[in-house]
This record gives sequence, C-alpha cells and structure tokens, in this order.
Amino acid sequence: MRTCVGCRRRRPRPELVRLVAGASGAVILDIPARAPGRGAYLCRDSGMDCLRVALRRRSLSRSLRVGENVIDPETLGHQLSELAEEESPSPP
Repeated sequence: MRTCVGCRRRRPRPELVRLVAGASGAVILDIPARAPGRGAYLCRDSGMDCLRVALRRRSLSRSLRVGENVIDPETLGHQLSELAEEESPSPP
C-alpha cells in the first residue's frame, strides 16, 4: 500500500503512478517504478486532480525533497494525460 501525495488515499501500488526526481534533477513519471531515488505517488485514475492538489499543498516537492522550481506541472500533466489515454479501454 502506498499513499497518493495529492488526495492522501492509500491504495495498492498498481493503482498509483510513481514520480521521481531524475538524474538531471527534473521530476518525471516512473511508469515501471524502478528508477533509483526518492519517489512519490499519484493516483492513476485521477492523476491530474491529484497533481493539482499536490502542487497547491506543496506535498510533491516536500516528499521528493526538491525545490518547487524543479517541478514542471505542464510536462507532468501532459505525461499523466498520455498515460490515462493509453490505459483507457477503446470502444468496440
């Protein structure tokens, strides 16, 4: 069980997506959840909403121990929306 940094709900790990401060210092999505370093989790199904809450409360930067200037909300939002599109079932 992991906790979403946005909505603070505890969920099984497959229902969350991991974010990590990469080697370059930028915060990126870690889909396979194997990248080294400190990670934080957001809900997969409501990732954009949880991202907004986490940014507003500064819980994402606090849990990753990085400055807020390292987090690019537009890039993360785009990556989360692409992930949601990939996982949504296509109509028959």
